[in-house]
Amino acid sequence: MNYKPIIAIPFYNHLDLFKSVAKKLDKYADFVLLINDGSSKDETDGLKKVCQKHGFMYIEHPKNMGKGSAIYTAVLYAKEHGYSHLLQVDADGQHNYEDIEKFLLISKEHPRCLINGAPLYDASAPKARLYGRKITQFWVSIETFGADIDDTMCGFRVYPVSSVFQLLPILYFKRMGFDTEILVKSYLNGIKIINVPTKVIYPKTGISHFNAFKDNFEISLMHTTLCCYALYKCLFKRKKNV
Repeated sequence: MNYKPIIAIPFYNHLDLFKSVAKKLDKYADFVLLINDGSSKDETDGLKKVCQKHGFMYIEHPKNMGKGSAIYTAVLYAKEHGYSHLLQVDADGQHNYEDIEKFLLISKEHPRCLINGAPLYDASAPKARLYGRKITQFWVSIETFGADIDDTMCGFRVYPVSSVFQLLPILYFKRMGFDTEILVKSYLNGIKIINVPTKVIYPKTGISHFNAFKDNFEISLMHTTLCCYALYKCLFKRKKNV
């Protein structure tokens, strides 16, 4: 397999934080893709200047459609332009961008696997976020029948493009539920997942786009559908083996 990665970064009104992130991505500039998911005019104008300055590729959604939609767009772009793997990382400074090289190296050694970021949190992590992740992990362990997946909500990972491209028609949650849904469905469809520890911080000037009611409702609905999907996959597999 010809290993050709692309780094996809979903963006929504994080310009001040992304300016410092962009400097850390300069050595990867030839294969960095920004997906502007309907940011404000001022943010969009500023982002275009940053991308032009650093030589990043740029795609724009006319309105905000969610992080999942941004990665969906990135997978389509990667498939169309012949990229073999897509590294997803956030624009808001939470991730350890020095680990990009490590993630790509592991991905190159295991090209058919999905490389999943397993967060190592410091004291900056909000307690509510940590509790919410524990609840999600409880449900994920049920949906995957106890699979060894350290965290499904960390947006730092590497996808094998051809494999996840085939999953796009069965991905329904395009906002906060996306990261978990694509990971669970990848596992249930035979894609091996490798967990890689990586430090995660929460910048003091960070901006959260989490909507307590709408996003919690989506996450609850997502876990309900994933439980049903896992049951279907289990019964279907059993039926095939009879």
